[in-house]
Amino acid sequence: CNNFWWCLNNVAKGIARDELPYVMHMLNDEVRRELHDMIDYYIGTQHGFNISTGKGGKYFKKYLPAELYAQYCATYSGSDYADIWASIDAMCDLFHTLAVTVAAHFGFTYRQEEEDGIREYLRMVKSNEY
Repeated sequence: CNNFWWCLNNVAKGIARDELPYVMHMLNDEVRRELHDMIDYYIGTQHGFNISTGKGGKYFKKYLPAELYAQYCATYSGSDYADIWASIDAMCDLFHTLAVTVAAHFGFTYRQEEEDGIREYLRMVKSNEY
């Protein structure tokens, strides 16, 4: 969870600096990897940990409920910064839903304050309040 939330600050900084290649790298390589891991954990809690979600999550649609898969699809964007911000919001919302469920399944404490801090930072960067 920590790496997902903390790498998002790099995405936001890249947007603020108009560094599109860096933004897309951080969002689609670093942050998405953490999202995929959380999806895998979630699917494991629902279907058992002896299944494969396929390379790059190709079987996510098979194992996720339709509403969660629709949220996942919304995490992809084009190169327009408004679209990227929308995909970030979708990633954050989906990650939160999955992580809270996974944490509850294993009896872990979910660090909501970490998420809240990063979400506030993202809001500030998005609205140019930094």
